[in-house]
Amino acid sequence: MFETDEEIASDIIKQPHIKKEIAQSIIQSLSRIDLIDESKTFSYENLKKFENRLPEIIKLKEKAILSFRPFAEKYKISLCASMGIPMMKSITDSKDAGTYEVFHQIFGLTNAKAKRFGLAALYCAIKGDKVDTPTSNVPYNIVFDRDSPWTYRNEAEHMEEYARYHFNSYVINETYKQTYNPFEPVISLYEKGIADFIFMQTEENQITDEKLCTFHMINIPSKGNVIGIHMNLDDHIKYFRKWGEPYFNLRSVQDTPVELKVTGIADQRFRPS
Repeated sequence: MFETDEEIASDIIKQPHIKKEIAQSIIQSLSRIDLIDESKTFSYENLKKFENRLPEIIKLKEKAILSFRPFAEKYKISLCASMGIPMMKSITDSKDAGTYEVFHQIFGLTNAKAKRFGLAALYCAIKGDKVDTPTSNVPYNIVFDRDSPWTYRNEAEHMEEYARYHFNSYVINETYKQTYNPFEPVISLYEKGIADFIFMQTEENQITDEKLCTFHMINIPSKGNVIGIHMNLDDHIKYFRKWGEPYFNLRSVQDTPVELKVTGIADQRFRPS
């Protein structure tokens, strides 16, 4: 009989040098991550019904931006890069406290949760509208499925990868936070059903900006089951993508010309050429 995640975590933190408050923090933060319901995240929701929930999501996204902006301003880096500052500090703190190896084991549980998150994304993609398979004149092995970055498998893997990064960062920062865990609003967004969380470099009307983009599983009449794209400050869903399309390929929900351009993200799948 397999042990539950809670039982495994309890065994890991029983080591004599683990202080009680650290053990409690680990268990509480793991429990919160475990309660994120990926089955709801990866269920297509009617667009209008989703947009009724959007005001709360917008507020959480603003909190997330405010959480990382001080690091970005202090080190003169992007908001995307700034997320690594508190993460690395907490890793250093764990080494100083002698708990580094404990978190190395604990992250096996958060990584497993992220794996389930990615698996739910994969099943969701099967029922979604996908980009056309590359034509026969393009060298692409549909069985091996790794020669093209625009497959729905890669999209699901990206959601898993970023979930793992955010879940792990929240858990270790919750233990070694100063006054506030900057990943708190990020996890709150996952609890509200976001499928992905990415800072994107954008340009519109010759104005460049770094926008926080979140992805959502939505059903749009006449468009189908797609990935809704929400940029912070937008009061509704303006854009969407089919599964497997590149991030810079924004489609308009209202079938109007798309003025916003995605010019860069911290991800290997961005290939605007």
